Amino acid sequence: MFGQVNPWPRVEPLRVVHTFLHADSNSDLPFLTFIRNSAGVPIYKFECHNGNYDDESEMNFSGTFQCALFGIKGNTLTTTNLLAADTSNELSTDWWNRGRMLSTQLRGKCLGYPEYSADRHFRLRGMLLTMRFTHAQWGTDKNGQGGAAITKFTFTLDVVPDRSALSSRAELPAGPKPPASCYP
Repeated sequence: MFGQVNPWPRVEPLRVVHTFLHADSNSDLPFLTFIRNSAGVPIYKFECHNGNYDDESEMNFSGTFQCALFGIKGNTLTTTNLLAADTSNELSTDWWNRGRMLSTQLRGKCLGYPEYSADRHFRLRGMLLTMRFTHAQWGTDKNGQGGAAITKFTFTLDVVPDRSALSSRAELPAGPKPPASCYP
């Protein structure tokens, strides 16, 4: 029996770690890197912002921290956000996918849903992309909403080749989906 051929270019492994200070400020939290093919050519743009980002040209970023993965050719985007799974809900709006992190997802009962909280794995296009949120620090909510606000966190992005990941968009994760209070 022959396995299915993976049509996607092989990606170079990538690890990027960044600590965001003052995550509770009214400023954007930008993060940008490129995923390259085995020849070193950028083929994907991985970009993150929060709800304070005011440029909606590629998508409307929201939440505490939201990441998106776009196919690129040169300086041109060739896809919409690939972190959105191929479902009507996730394709209907920019914010309804696991690339969007809300600070509440990193606390309490929400931590019981790993693919929707601190560790998120996305299998697609011949790669495994992992987003990890660690070293969260909490302070008082400055907006008067009560509760705690995230003030600092470390974000880690890992990308490794995974020839068994054949989907053109992020696969849905296994396991239970969290309640509405945790997602989206």
